[in-house]
Amino acid sequence: MTVRKTESRLPTNFQASDLGESAVAIDGRSVLVSFVTAPLAVDRENRYIVLVTDAGLASAVQSFEWSFIENGGTPQTQTTTIGEVNYRPQTVGTLVVTVRLLGTGNTEQGSLSLNQTVIVLNAELETLIAEAQNQPGAGASNPEVLRELINDLSPYYQAVTLKTSESGEGFEKFVFSLVHDGALQRPSLARQQQLNQLAAALNGTGDFVTLAASGVGVCGIRLALLAMVLPQTPGGSTPILPWTELPDVPNQRVLADEQLRQALANLEENRRIDLFNLARFPKSNIMLCGRILETLRDRYFSGTNFNDVLTGLSGTRAHWIMRHYREGPLVRS
Repeated sequence: MTVRKTESRLPTNFQASDLGESAVAIDGRSVLVSFVTAPLAVDRENRYIVLVTDAGLASAVQSFEWSFIENGGTPQTQTTTIGEVNYRPQTVGTLVVTVRLLGTGNTEQGSLSLNQTVIVLNAELETLIAEAQNQPGAGASNPEVLRELINDLSPYYQAVTLKTSESGEGFEKFVFSLVHDGALQRPSLARQQQLNQLAAALNGTGDFVTLAASGVGVCGIRLALLAMVLPQTPGGSTPILPWTELPDVPNQRVLADEQLRQALANLEENRRIDLFNLARFPKSNIMLCGRILETLRDRYFSGTNFNDVLTGLSGTRAHWIMRHYREGPLVRS
């Protein structure tokens, strides 16, 4: 098969490095993106995606041959029909990821390589997990989620910043809470299954309107809300979708939300693909989670520091921002 639509472009106004650790082909026609940025943690599964941005190359590619070499050893290879693969490094040291883009008769049409380092799991976290398991009581709530947060995602949520800086750590804590809740409520495998279904729908197989009802990626970003936050043009003030508040009455909200998702589905195809890819990759997902939170704060509680959002009025403002994020935006009576 040729390259899918969802792997045929970079999101408009974004670079490959905004999505994750990346390597761009010398000729600029394709890019390899790693979900997790090195150093990777040993025995942690990572996902790699090839985006083929040149139409001629995309039409010529029939399959992808992946090679993983740890510490200069024997290559481990596998072939996929789409530009995605998972790999779990087994040893500490170096990892060289190479993907060959193959055409008819397995002729090479292009190739990409990414050099990464692999380190041990976070030692402090492993000690805490072991101690919790050996003590009576609840212990570590979910070791796998904790490992994902610390070993895989920490560079991303630690790098999120406000467009307009302020004192305190309220914003950082709010972003982390959404990353934590997303990883806890939907494990990595469940998130990947949802991404696969959305990708299939965008490539012509599946009901995009229905699938877009759920939040996407580690922070559970609703694509319609993301479209209300992102501008149509760089630095512009007109969003991709107009700001649309939903009724704060469940039976009324169901119909209004379906109409909103239909408006999302009616967007130009590249817009929908871009929104999906921005929510697909953990790095851009977490960054945009922060942007959405700041937009919601500015719109509904303008002038309020995020520290006050979290602690003031018994957390009422934080509660409403979370509701807007997960269900809305909502009309407040």
